[in-house]
Amino acid sequence: MREQFQTSFVDPALRGTSLQSLINHLLRHSLSDLLRQSDSSVMNEIPANLNLAIDENKVTPVIKELLTTVLNNARKGRIHIRADRFRDIIILEIEDQSNYNGYALEYSVRSIEPLARMVGGYISIKGKQQLDTTISFSFPNQETGLSYDC
Repeated sequence: MREQFQTSFVDPALRGTSLQSLINHLLRHSLSDLLRQSDSSVMNEIPANLNLAIDENKVTPVIKELLTTVLNNARKGRIHIRADRFRDIIILEIEDQSNYNGYALEYSVRSIEPLARMVGGYISIKGKQQLDTTISFSFPNQETGLSYDC
């Protein structure tokens, strides 16, 4: 008998997708080669109980592209990932504490903005001229979603 693998990150006790688990999955599976190539360390500091109320398939492509972009532009990076919930909005922050080319990183991040807007989200970047650069992705965390133009 074949074993069924869980494809969702829903914790039945918590109801919703664990953002921490989603990012861990991306880093271990989809982005593991890129992580090795960049010779970077990633600290996932998202609380285990921070869950998505929306369908994970809506925000996963944006999160994956952001992580890919950060790792593509990192060399021996010290990357910290954090998230907070404010009412019906989640703000995901990806901070590279050893950024060496902020302008290239910003250019790459800007190309992801249309994808973020499609899910009602917004991307910002701060510190592109400094060693410590933070990319923020804020998006609605409710079943129906918020719709706003940026």
